[in-house]
Amino acid sequence: MLCEAAGVAYLVAGAPFLVAGVALLKLRSAPWRAGAAALVAAVAGALVLPELEPSRLGEAFAGGLTTSARVLYILFGGLLLHRVLAGAGAVARVSEFLGRVEPRREALALLVVLGVAPFFESVTGFGLAVVVGAPILMAAGFSPLRAAVLASWGQCAVPWGALGVGTAVGAELSGLSFAELSNVSAMLNLPLFALYGLSALALSGGAPALRRHGLQAASLGLLAGVVTLLVSLFLVPELSGALGAVAVIAVFLASRARTLRRASVPVRALAPYGLVLVLLVVATGPASVRTALESLGPALSGPAPWLYLSAILAALILGVGRAAGVEAVAGTARQWLPVALATVTFVLAGQVVAGSGAAGLLAGGAAAALGGAYPLAAPLFGALGGGLSGSNVGSNALFMPFQVEAAASTDSSRTVLAGVQNVAGSHASFLAPQRVILAATATGLEGREADIVRTAAGPVLATVVLLGVVGLVAA
Repeated sequence: MLCEAAGVAYLVAGAPFLVAGVALLKLRSAPWRAGAAALVAAVAGALVLPELEPSRLGEAFAGGLTTSARVLYILFGGLLLHRVLAGAGAVARVSEFLGRVEPRREALALLVVLGVAPFFESVTGFGLAVVVGAPILMAAGFSPLRAAVLASWGQCAVPWGALGVGTAVGAELSGLSFAELSNVSAMLNLPLFALYGLSALALSGGAPALRRHGLQAASLGLLAGVVTLLVSLFLVPELSGALGAVAVIAVFLASRARTLRRASVPVRALAPYGLVLVLLVVATGPASVRTALESLGPALSGPAPWLYLSAILAALILGVGRAAGVEAVAGTARQWLPVALATVTFVLAGQVVAGSGAAGLLAGGAAAALGGAYPLAAPLFGALGGGLSGSNVGSNALFMPFQVEAAASTDSSRTVLAGVQNVAGSHASFLAPQRVILAATATGLEGREADIVRTAAGPVLATVVLLGVVGLVAA
């Protein structure tokens, strides 16, 4: 009887995850509907299960709404900046320029996977790296399937996507600072850049490409990882992914200086990208500037306001008219709304799971079953969250409280397990239905989403295994 009662308790506590999985994978519901269903299951469980605490639902909702508001404020600014740049033709001109600088397909794949796509993912987030990277690769002669997979791997800086909104959620739910979670995530993510660079070569040109460019791929990957870590440790954690990508782009182009001199550099198209980096470094870097801005109110704190200012200045630099500007705002709102709904519902579901005690109950069961081996399984939970929700925000909202409770139950390092959760959820989000559909749509492969998943899954699975081993050793 006791075993049966415990089984029922675990089932009710875990119902939000089961409901989200069925809604997304079996019923193919929109992410926000799946998040809403998970939220309903979480609230119902808190109300009916004696082991849980419904009295904390109000606190959970208040915390979830506050976190969601900060995330969505940043997200709208990032999407708006991309809309302005794409609408004015800046993205297309930069893409054409890169194709002229490096006509060899395998080498261009490296630039996109380790530089161009991670930069866009870091600034805008939520899979827009695929929208930018796939057309460059197809124009270079890659098949739609290979372009879709390579562009998907270009999201490898996703822990800092949209300037780290998912990491911000994870930090808040784990009790760490943003910088602490960013730092450990950067350490764990460091070798993964090289993994995706080498995977890009293997896919784009097989063994001959690995022989010709393997050293360059490994070097550029390590460069991205080291710069990402150094920026997180000593400069602006939110810009870690973006500046790591910029370093790769700069070194890649510098090694092709002769070709670069012959190419017509689209200075006007590139100017807004430099502008946004300068504004973000100045406004979010020095502690004195941060403090002064935060004293003026939440609207001026963090990276969000500088994304909006960058979008306005980009419109002026590129000569975007009033009608095009209005359309950019309207298009951003259309793109932002479903993501906003999914973010709010998943974050609230995660907060309820944490606040009601369901996360602690599940973590206690997992810890009892796995004992000291729990860190080996920790990335599986993060990967499940990323694969279900399609975002690091959703993964951390659902599973970070669980990981923190499990760390306490197994006497493991909370910091290490939080980093494992953050990185595993980020990389598994590449394979989430909504991101795969985005890649299929960008390359004309609607209906072949399963082919994209099968081809792209290798490095993601290797990442989960590697994180499990590291977690077991370090936690």
